[in-house]
Amino acid sequence: MKEFVLILSIGLFFVGPAYSQTTSSASPSPSPSPSPTVELDARDAQTTAKSLSVTTAKPTRAGIVLPPEKARPVSLPRFEKPPVIDGKLDEDVWKKAVMLKDFYQTQPGDNIAPSKPTEVFLGYDPKFLYIAFHCYDEPDKVRANIPKRDNIFDDDYVGILFDTFNDQRKAYEFDFNPLGIQADGIWTDGQGEDFSLDIVMESRGVVTEDGYTIEVAMPFKSLRYVAGKDKLWGVHFWRRIKRFNNELDMWMPINRDQSSWLAQAGHLTGL
Repeated sequence: MKEFVLILSIGLFFVGPAYSQTTSSASPSPSPSPSPTVELDARDAQTTAKSLSVTTAKPTRAGIVLPPEKARPVSLPRFEKPPVIDGKLDEDVWKKAVMLKDFYQTQPGDNIAPSKPTEVFLGYDPKFLYIAFHCYDEPDKVRANIPKRDNIFDDDYVGILFDTFNDQRKAYEFDFNPLGIQADGIWTDGQGEDFSLDIVMESRGVVTEDGYTIEVAMPFKSLRYVAGKDKLWGVHFWRRIKRFNNELDMWMPINRDQSSWLAQAGHLTGL
């Protein structure tokens, strides 16, 4: 794949805790409190129990044995036909996507079962990386407004880190509220987030009868990365549920004793 480079002049600095996904020493994590009692249907409970069970000796992350779909790089499928970015996951192309699920609640809980299930769908074509989220919830309780770009953090939202050089130092950060409104920036490990970056991409989201769904088309030419066979991107996917004590659910578990999120990332390949 041809490498595309967008030359950006980015001044990196720490943006205040209103944006931060992690907590600094100056802003400690909230005191542990009981997780809200939320009923999951039998399928969700069974899926979560399976994802958190210890079945093998290796590999582990945050004291949790990772299932194979998290322990090894996720290979992305190539789409022959691009999806229409309208926030609705009703096209056949999404059936060919790879699906990531079985998230862990990392705040306020410590790698426990999440209050609500989340699914991520991924695929690509020669020009775009396609990402979709299906966030299960009661539609009347979803927090979704129409704020300005980068000011979505009072709503429920989903997020992504793409460490496109897999160096565990810097990553692109992308966040989307339930209506698809964007926040984007640069994550620097140990320093925080800088939301001065604005990347050209397309996103839409809709509140549905079972929660909300989001679709994103991200041009490869908007990113800097190393191209080539078997190259890896470090990745995190997450979801915030504001009404549940600002709950944070992540696809990969997080060890609170380790400050680096990028060192605990999953990986994508096949691009």
